[in-house]
Amino acid sequence: MEIFYQPNIKQGYYSLTEDESRHIIKVLRKNVGDIIKITDGKGKLFNAEIVEIVKKNVSVNALSFEVKPTGRDYYFHLAVAPTKMMDRFEWIVEKCVEIGIDEISPIICEHSERKVIKNERLTNIAVSAMKQSGNINLPKINEQQTFNELMKNKFEGNLCIAHCYDENKSFYFNEVKEGYNLILIGPEGDFSKSEVETAINSAFKPVSLGNSILRVETAAVVACVTTSIKNQK
Repeated sequence: MEIFYQPNIKQGYYSLTEDESRHIIKVLRKNVGDIIKITDGKGKLFNAEIVEIVKKNVSVNALSFEVKPTGRDYYFHLAVAPTKMMDRFEWIVEKCVEIGIDEISPIICEHSERKVIKNERLTNIAVSAMKQSGNINLPKINEQQTFNELMKNKFEGNLCIAHCYDENKSFYFNEVKEGYNLILIGPEGDFSKSEVETAINSAFKPVSLGNSILRVETAAVVACVTTSIKNQK
């Protein structure tokens, strides 16, 4: 099922973006009168009738809609340091959206090599993954912030930090619960020891994602998959 994205859509008339219009005209070869599916990225899926096609622009009339919740009884928030190679971080966003995620926070840590990201591109990747996977709830992608800025927030729920230092850690699978889950994943050089201590002092539990030393992007997807599998009904 082809799904299109129009933020904040309600019942009524809309002009779709150039990218969405191009796909409808050039790829799907839709015509006036055809019905398409449009999501607002917040769980609503609209039936919309194409009412006008002018050159590269498609206008629709959003008719009825249905509410499609995530189907999950948990909330997954991933706070992860951007990778040195941006395409790997973009891969994290894409795969986690396909699996199911609610919030992504890029964090800049002491050992981070990449300290600038483009949120607009990440959002575009998330939109594409949302439409492809049929998960019509677009996750919140926060602006980048430092690790210390993140720690100033008051989080309630299941809070974990994954790191590679040799100390007592529980297996993340055993810590995942229903409700709110937040896991911190550091950069290629791992969190600094002071960052780990800060997190633990802020009620974060140190966890392991397995016996192997994982790349940042692998760790992020493993955490996402683990949270999903543990909460399967």
